[in-house]
Amino acid sequence: MTGKMWTILAMAALVAGPPVMAQETGALTSKIELEKSVAGADGQPARKTYVAPDVVVPGDRVRVTLIFTNKGAAPAAGVNLVNPIPEGLVFDEIADPANFGVSTDDGKTFGALAALTVSVAGAAARPATAADVTHVRWLWPDPIAPGQSRSVAFFGRVR
Repeated sequence: MTGKMWTILAMAALVAGPPVMAQETGALTSKIELEKSVAGADGQPARKTYVAPDVVVPGDRVRVTLIFTNKGAAPAAGVNLVNPIPEGLVFDEIADPANFGVSTDDGKTFGALAALTVSVAGAAARPATAADVTHVRWLWPDPIAPGQSRSVAFFGRVR
């Protein structure tokens, strides 16, 4: 995948659902990083690092970090952060499952992946898999103070 295509993936990851924009006092930014494994020194296990990618190829694992900053004068309560999975990625996992859900129906409904099913024409619904995930969502019940930020991340694999 070329650097140009990566730009398209990065732009797609910046798109947030209307609930965040409806806050009108928040700013949403994102950061996409390529996961690299760095060999450990003196027999230590390898460790993961994250770098800005120049090029990605199918199978590469990336971390998408979303940062919400409250730009208003009052606490932002009930923030609902929704982000589509870019077409070039397959959802892999998240770092922190608190207040998290996924959608397999283009953001219409959300839940734990293990609890979701996918309709199959002419057959019984099947359990949803990570490849079926179309959107991720975090609901933050605790207010975010003015000027403060909160971040979350999900991982994906390049198709």
